[in-house]
Order: sequence, then C-alpha cells, then structure tokens
Amino acid sequence: MPAHPVALAALLAAVLSVPLSSNAADQAQPTPDAKALIAVGEAQLAEGKADEAVATLERAVAADPGSSLAHTRLGGARLMHQEYSAAIKDFRNALAADPNNADAFVGMAIAYLHSGDQALARAALEEARRLAPAKGPEIDRVLGYLDRREAVVTPPGQ
Repeated sequence: MPAHPVALAALLAAVLSVPLSSNAADQAQPTPDAKALIAVGEAQLAEGKADEAVATLERAVAADPGSSLAHTRLGGARLMHQEYSAAIKDFRNALAADPNNADAFVGMAIAYLHSGDQALARAALEEARRLAPAKGPEIDRVLGYLDRREAVVTPPGQ
C-alpha cells in the first residue's frame, strides 16, 4: 500500500473532477434507470456511505451493463472501499464499454498503485493523459509522486 493514501485519494479526486476532452460527447449516456442510480451512488459516496454506494452502483451496472460510466463509478466506489482488485475489474469493464474513458484509466492507475504495481499504474496514467490532455497537470502530479516513490524504493546506482 502506498505511503500516502490520502494524497493519492486527493489526486484521484482532482483528476476525476476535470471534464473529459471532446470525447465526452461521443460517450453513450447510461439508461435513465442507471443514470438515476449513479446519481444516488455518487450522493452516498459524498456522504461517506461506501457500502451503500457500492450496492447502489452494482444495481446501476445491472440496469445498464454496457454503461462505461456506471462501471467507472462502481470502480471508484470500490476504491474508496479499498477493494482494489474488484475496482480494477470494474475499470476494465468500463474500458471494454468505452476504450476512450480516461477516468477509468485514472481510477485503474490508483487501484494499481494501492495494489503495488507501479508499472501498470504508470501505463494507465500515460493512456489517460493521451486521451484527456486537459487532465495532464493532475496526471503529472501523480506521475511525480511515482517518480519520488521509486527514487526512495530504488537507491541510486541499483
């Protein structure tokens, strides 16, 4: 587990709060039922009710299995619930539905960081930056964190 999970959570929130690039118009909107459940799940997360949010967002995914947004939000809820392997699966499902979902790549990167796989985290962040250049500054902050962490873990000359 990374040494600074709070810092990573703040960075995740910052990156995910920046709107997607012009690809956002191309993304399919979830069905009305799934959209309503996503809104409820997001409110539950904002209130710190991670268990309830996961259950609600699982229902959103069941209502619209092809919704990249529903899978992405479920992955985010699982991140907050510290279910990193499950979150990675949710983000992969989001990317299967929409391979241009930069938010799913960011979430997957954070889950990989918490799982100890810095190489996959870095690759996911690079792809997010390619897909959503507006997120570049925030992604660079996470990559900087990775660089500093790797410098501490791997002493110079080794």
